[in-house]
Amino acid sequence: MKIKLLIFCFSLSLFVFGQKEIEAKELTKKEIRALKRQKSYEKQKERYAKRGLNEWGINENAPNLVAAIREHLGSARLDLQRGRVIIRQSESLNNAQPYPLWVVDGQLYTFPPDNIAYQNIREVNVFESLAETNKWGQQGRAGVIQIKTINNTN
Repeated sequence: MKIKLLIFCFSLSLFVFGQKEIEAKELTKKEIRALKRQKSYEKQKERYAKRGLNEWGINENAPNLVAAIREHLGSARLDLQRGRVIIRQSESLNNAQPYPLWVVDGQLYTFPPDNIAYQNIREVNVFESLAETNKWGQQGRAGVIQIKTINNTN
């Protein structure tokens, strides 16, 4: 009797573990990539939270826009007091304006706009290379900082 019970428990455990394996194999590559992206997003959110930033990497309590998006500016030179950013050296480009072009929801600004609520910012892209900034022509020669808000995340 004990042997039959042992064999039954062993075969039941094989069935249960085998079933879990089959369920895991039924995921498509697309679903696996989506799960990996979600996991990466969650890790990034945790890193931002440890630094006192919101889930999109924005400091909602910053005194100006440059300080709010500092996390996304990478190696750009920052003047946090004046709210200025220098992405590329203007001398190398023969450009009169050393500061980047700001594009907020499709509108162009030569200086960081004051009318943005930092909690509404959802995406920040910094374009440095000439190939990336060609879209904005002469205005974007010193670099482009593109900001998308909750109102326009397309």
